[in-house]
Amino acid sequence: MKVSNIMKIIECTTLAMLLLCLTVLPSIAETSTNVSVVDRTDDSITVVDKIGRTVTVDLPVENVIATDYRQMDILLALGAGDMIVGVDKTFHDRMPYFGLSDVPDVSVHAQEINYEYVLMLEPDLVIIPTSQGVSAEEISSKLLGVPVLVLSMSHTDVIPITDMLGEVLDKEDEADRLISWINKYDNIVEERTKDLDPQDNPTYFYGSVTGWRAYKLDAADGCGGIDIAADLPSNSDVSSEWILSMDPDYIFLDDMRSDMSGYGFTEDDVKDNLDALIEEREGFTDLSATKNNHVYLLHRDWVSQPRWIAGHVCIAKWLHPDLFEDLSPAEIQKEYFREFHGIEPEGTWAYPSS
Repeated sequence: MKVSNIMKIIECTTLAMLLLCLTVLPSIAETSTNVSVVDRTDDSITVVDKIGRTVTVDLPVENVIATDYRQMDILLALGAGDMIVGVDKTFHDRMPYFGLSDVPDVSVHAQEINYEYVLMLEPDLVIIPTSQGVSAEEISSKLLGVPVLVLSMSHTDVIPITDMLGEVLDKEDEADRLISWINKYDNIVEERTKDLDPQDNPTYFYGSVTGWRAYKLDAADGCGGIDIAADLPSNSDVSSEWILSMDPDYIFLDDMRSDMSGYGFTEDDVKDNLDALIEEREGFTDLSATKNNHVYLLHRDWVSQPRWIAGHVCIAKWLHPDLFEDLSPAEIQKEYFREFHGIEPEGTWAYPSS
């Protein structure tokens, strides 16, 4: 064989191997790590964010911008409201009960960031969600080096993020108080479900209100149920035939868009929205969960950030009402609003109520 042909084979093989490696390597946005503080001086603090970036923030932090509205729950619970100088437009649309109506919009759901406006506000720190993690360095560059932290909104990250933000924002006592409150209810669910026989646990499907899509939101973990989509990738679209063949005992629907439940919605509003969804979606009326009145609607705020604990208790109580007769998820949220925000917003974040 000619040398030139051998070289071509080697080149092609090398290229193929490189492409294969690129297909299996995770993207930056998918990389997950534990947030932590790695160094602190009188003038700065260095942390590792959710995608493993090492970021140094000058102290004290006085001005903060959160580009995704769900990040605001923790920041405000820590008493950092007076530090917020810019928010996601969606924050004003979906969480008006938190106030801050005079704080300007600088992004739309972590996208469409108005960089010129952000620079005018002179932030000491900008927070973005993991969905924008791949753009973190580009965003920081456009902000002329303003520190940019990538933080998750998953409940599994609430404790370490709260702990870390407590140090960054000089709100350590407030962070400890919030962490203790979350752990109080998390420990109750763990204690009451630990002796359940897994073989006797009911099955469930946790999915979207927009179609047969399986979500991987961990608020249902440890609640005493079996996820029929556990082996599927997150955000997998499934067919009505697949749902019918699995026929879960319970169905939990995630109102991610906040247009079926939440602030300002009455129970009758949410009931009507859920009934209409069941009637409209193919295959729904034939499911055992529907026939047994075990289809439930849950607002996304109840499965992320500090309020995930209300959704955690809610799902556990739906699955095992006898074990949680003394707990009211709605009252848990009211306690959270009262203790950490001093407000009492009215609405329906879960239906049927448990």
